[in-house]
Amino acid sequence: MEETLIEQYINEAGEFIAVPVGTSMYPMLRNRRDSVYLVKYDGKGLKKYDLPVYKRSNDQQVMHRCLGKDERGYIMCGDNQWIKEYGIQEQQIIAVAKGFYRDEKYISSDNLLYKLYVRLWTSNLFLRRCALHFIHKIIPRQKIMENYKNI
Repeated sequence: MEETLIEQYINEAGEFIAVPVGTSMYPMLRNRRDSVYLVKYDGKGLKKYDLPVYKRSNDQQVMHRCLGKDERGYIMCGDNQWIKEYGIQEQQIIAVAKGFYRDEKYISSDNLLYKLYVRLWTSNLFLRRCALHFIHKIIPRQKIMENYKNI
């Protein structure tokens, strides 16, 4: 796997502010509107609820939440998804989010409301699936994407 520009920058500077592209981390991160403060992964292992950036075997870089670890590796899932991704290895992890900016306001991963959101949102993927279905009925995906095009 070739090193990407983000990997090069993180390896040199140790940190990076990225603007997420896509909707897999919605509602926490809005496509091309919010930004994430990333720090170089220290290799000491992820904790449940961490938000790493990792590289898949096809070189695609992804930011999804860590739900735990099993014998195959880390288990990840985007906040706007309910299907888990298994087998993410230590060497695939590039960086970990320490917080994010929403409308110019910084929210640390140590923030109590953030921690509450993470625990509630990850506690039951079936309920998440139902909630997302309901949210997408109220706010159709087309309308969500139109908002992103206006930015």
